[in-house]
Amino acid sequence: MFTGLIEQIGQLKSIRQTPRGRELTIGAVLSSELCVGQSIAVNGICLSVTDQSEDVFTVLAVPETISKTTLGELSADTPVNLERALFADTRLDGHIVQGHVDTTCSITQVSQQGGERVYELVIPPEYAGLVIPRGSIALDGISLTIAHLRDLCISVAIIPHTFKHTNVSMWRVGMRCNVEFDVLAKYVARQMAVRL
Repeated sequence: MFTGLIEQIGQLKSIRQTPRGRELTIGAVLSSELCVGQSIAVNGICLSVTDQSEDVFTVLAVPETISKTTLGELSADTPVNLERALFADTRLDGHIVQGHVDTTCSITQVSQQGGERVYELVIPPEYAGLVIPRGSIALDGISLTIAHLRDLCISVAIIPHTFKHTNVSMWRVGMRCNVEFDVLAKYVARQMAVRL
């Protein structure tokens, strides 16, 4: 379980294809605090630490994860958003993020509005019922608020702090993001579907 508040930007050091999937080695200061078996969100994807040293750690992405996220598009030296699993007694400053990516969406427009950068994305029609204006959404693991909603087009406003302390500075039109919709919305949608 995560909050969508990025702790650190890691650097993807290497990618190795194995029979079990893609092994990603990531450089990060927080590596020294990790243990093998712990969960860590990498660009919003919950992965398990398989190896760890003072300044790098390794995670394995299985084919299923690669097919449903942007992990297959990453290359060495790419910055990645990192968040360790939360403690049960900590403040939930973002929103409940599971690290279970629902889909990927492309950025369709980027604009500057005052001190914020606004990013627009178009979500697939099957997820339309999971978004509301001023609702929560996680993009590449970042807890964000949906600023505007028009049909299937959503926009999020990025404040300077988020721009500086996440990989948002790399986002461009046409780039795909990992998207996780609000888990509360998913449960409500499922309950409604079962009842109908």
